[in-house]
Formats: sequence, C-alpha cells, structure tokens
Amino acid sequence: MILKSFLVFIGILLVSFSCAPSRFVKPLEKGSHAIQVHLGGPIAKVPGVGAIPLPLTSVGYGYGLKENLTLFGNVHPTAMMFGVGQLDIGSVWCPWRKESMGITLQPTLNLAMDFYTGAKRFWPQLDVNYFWDYARLRTKPSSSRGLQKSRTLYAGMSHWIDPYPTESQGRKNQQFWIPSLQLGHLWQRNQWVYQVELKALAPIYSNENIVVDYPSFLGNRGAAGLYFSVNYLIK
Repeated sequence: MILKSFLVFIGILLVSFSCAPSRFVKPLEKGSHAIQVHLGGPIAKVPGVGAIPLPLTSVGYGYGLKENLTLFGNVHPTAMMFGVGQLDIGSVWCPWRKESMGITLQPTLNLAMDFYTGAKRFWPQLDVNYFWDYARLRTKPSSSRGLQKSRTLYAGMSHWIDPYPTESQGRKNQQFWIPSLQLGHLWQRNQWVYQVELKALAPIYSNENIVVDYPSFLGNRGAAGLYFSVNYLIK
C-alpha cells in the first residue's frame, strides 16, 4: 500500500511540477566530454513514507564546443517508467569570467510526450548562475597526470516558461512564468565532479489546495527541492 501511494505521487509530480538541477554550472573545456547522472526533485510528503525529495532521475551528455560554451542533452528514465518520454537540450554560456568566479547562462528546451495519448509539450527555460571557485589545488608529480581538486559555490535563478493556456491536467494555466532560486556546491576530484543543489521552487505561488503536500522554506508558498548529481569528465 505504501509503495502504491509512493508511485502515484511520483506520477502526479511528473505532470505537475517539472524541475531539474543546473546541468553544467561552469562550461567544460573545449573539446571535452562529460556524462551526467542526476537524482532528486521536489520534497513532498508521501503517505506512509514522510517528507522526502522525490527520486526523479535524468542521464545526460555534455560537450565543450568552445572554452565558454557547452552543449548538453538529458533523458529522464523515471518519466519513461510512467509513460512519458521526456528530454531536455540546451547550452551553457559563460559571458563573464574573472580568475575564480564567473556568470553562466543556461538556455534549455524541455520536451515531453505522453506515450499513451501522443500528447506533446515543450517548455523553454533559462538558468542564470554566479559561481565562485573558493578552493583549488593542482599538483603535477612526474609519475602521473597530477591531482586536481576544486570546490565551487554557486547561486542563481531559474526561469521556467509554460506557454500553454491549459495545464496537462486540463485546468486553466495561471502560472506562465515559474521562477526558482537555487544554491549549490560542486566538489571536483580529477575527472569526477559531485554536485548538490537546494532549490526554492515557484516561491511566488501558493502551495495550498493542491494534490501534493509540499514542504517549503516560505510556508504556504512554493516548494523545496533537493538534487544530487555526478559528472564524469572525458578529456
């Protein structure tokens, strides 16, 4: 019974509250490749389980086209389990960078198709992040390529656009612009990069009188989200 309720809640979230962490906070080096795995989602109170971040997943790939421009794409396995083909494609551009800090813009196009009805939707998105490499260490012993470590803090804002007059459940859409605030941290050790991100999702909208109970930093507005990611860099 608990498992059934848990799966129903995930199904509701997939069509009512799409969100994901920042894909690449910093652009990859030119010519580099990366594989990404993401886990997490809005924190919801699931009957019989409690308040947990929903285990929504995505797997993706990134390519450093230029020193300040990375292209990426992701597929969403959890959505596929519930009959929704979902993917996102986008880029990360760094228009300003100075020593250990910079600003990145991440325009993204989110696409979804219901396998059962054939219904299709798309949602444009723009993330803006400020990052700070507050700790960096690089050694070059003669016996290896060297050890590279870095620690990065970042903060930013995400803008999700829903251009449809009705929601996927048939209700009138009253949330054409859905902002979110994010705060995260990156740990890099050679090719491995670990990421954790905390989000304040849709903080300008009420979370009362809806199907899912979302705990929020702001009481009766928005929801909290928690995400974990692992990147493997291929140079």
